[in-house]
Amino acid sequence: MDDREAVSCCLAGDHKAFEILVNKYQANVLTFAGIILGDREEAKDISQEAFIHAFLSLKLFNKNKSFRNWLYAIAYSKCIDIKRREKLFSKYLKSSAKENYHHKGKIELKKRLDESDLLGPVLQKLSQRERIAVLLQMNEGCSTQEIAEILRCSESTARVTLHNAKNKIRKLLGENENV
Repeated sequence: MDDREAVSCCLAGDHKAFEILVNKYQANVLTFAGIILGDREEAKDISQEAFIHAFLSLKLFNKNKSFRNWLYAIAYSKCIDIKRREKLFSKYLKSSAKENYHHKGKIELKKRLDESDLLGPVLQKLSQRERIAVLLQMNEGCSTQEIAEILRCSESTARVTLHNAKNKIRKLLGENENV
């Protein structure tokens, strides 16, 4: 059963059909959220929230669009909300002179990639938006149009983001040729 059929079945009352979508995308959404947040536990929570949100909003889903991209856009928005809250909370702690706020259980991107892979440390040097765009293209095979949908920006912005990220990667790999 493809995504469109599963969505149609779910909207017709067969909620087991949504389980097919969860099984299909759960690992990818978890990895996606983990890369953005850097915390596996937060990523699990966001992944679950994204699926719940998708399920509850399924009637609003445009069947002419990609379910995968819609789901990634939901997960991305939820991750950005977490990052915003963390930033606000961090500012609050600094301004109120409370003890430093530290995240526990952070995972580094290089742990998500092969340890011998030179790309892990290089990707860490990109901006969050550039890293997400590159990983969506590399890992998920997303087109610039799909990346734009997920990041909620124009296609030309997605193209420029990818272009800049790839130029930075080339430059950084050039600097690390002797490694």
